[in-house]
Amino acid sequence: MIEKEIKKIDKSNMRDLLIKFGEHCISGYSLLPSFIPENIKFNKIIYCGMGGSAISGDILKFIVEKHSHIPFAISRDYDIPSFADNETIVFITSYSGNTEETISTFTQAIEKKANTFIISSNGELEKLSVEKNLPFIKIPSGMPPRCAFGYLFFASYRILQQFGLLPEIEKKLFQKIDEIVKSFSETENNYAITIAKKIHNKVPILYSDNFIFGCLLRWKTQIAENSKAFSFINVFPEMNHNEIMSFHFPVWFLKKIICLFFIHNEENNRTKKRFEITEKIIQGKGIETLKVEGKGNSLIEKMLYFVILGDWVSYYLSLLNKIDPTEIKEIIYLKDQLKGGKFE
Repeated sequence: MIEKEIKKIDKSNMRDLLIKFGEHCISGYSLLPSFIPENIKFNKIIYCGMGGSAISGDILKFIVEKHSHIPFAISRDYDIPSFADNETIVFITSYSGNTEETISTFTQAIEKKANTFIISSNGELEKLSVEKNLPFIKIPSGMPPRCAFGYLFFASYRILQQFGLLPEIEKKLFQKIDEIVKSFSETENNYAITIAKKIHNKVPILYSDNFIFGCLLRWKTQIAENSKAFSFINVFPEMNHNEIMSFHFPVWFLKKIICLFFIHNEENNRTKKRFEITEKIIQGKGIETLKVEGKGNSLIEKMLYFVILGDWVSYYLSLLNKIDPTEIKEIIYLKDQLKGGKFE
């Protein structure tokens, strides 16, 4: 696709934000809260957010679980989990700072005297952080929340690193991120474009093991918002106990799907075997499959590879669909209709 056609579709220049992903990551990692309270004791973590603000928590959860024994929960709702208390770290993340569900969880976190950290670009949450004298990280405004992943993820990571929960990020990871972004942005027929063409006018079904489920969720939400298209996700081994029986009906739907298997090569050996057998079963139904392998020398590198790849795939798919990747008129309409209502 030529540059002129791209600019005609990508009216808000999302491509530029995707290219600057590495810069966002470095900047996010350099950010620290306005202050860190002394003598914090915690034995659990809750990450509160919606949409693009929550995805960072999904990825972070699996990294924390790999490096520690601290339970990590995600809250995508108006209510915080009931087990929150004064020995809980609660991340309150809202790119705009005005997400009503997240403001509700903020109120509950304060009531439970949780160790609360707020990450936002501005809005009501920034005002509340000053009012309540709470640690606050301010990230740059002016972009779609889903494009702020680099800031949100690495700012959250840095806080947990400060508590000794996660290892320091080495400079070479950021160099690798830049290499990955470059590989998907500069070549005419790169891997992201190849996948976008494969799934264009089809319904992608995305499968992985539980450990990288957050990466699949990122793909699903990016395909929804950027490409304005459906996709479905599930994990092994659970998929083998139910969904594997779905590949019979409706026949018209089976003709429209393509199954993508996400591999990071650190799966349980029995899960690897399940992948192989399931792929044969699906192919036997005449359904196309595609293996998507995470590249990198560490799990965090592979997870970020999947995130970056998914962002670019959804971007190129939006171009193939001839629809602006930034535009989200249905979400805006919904929020407008909710204005003035009360929530508890």
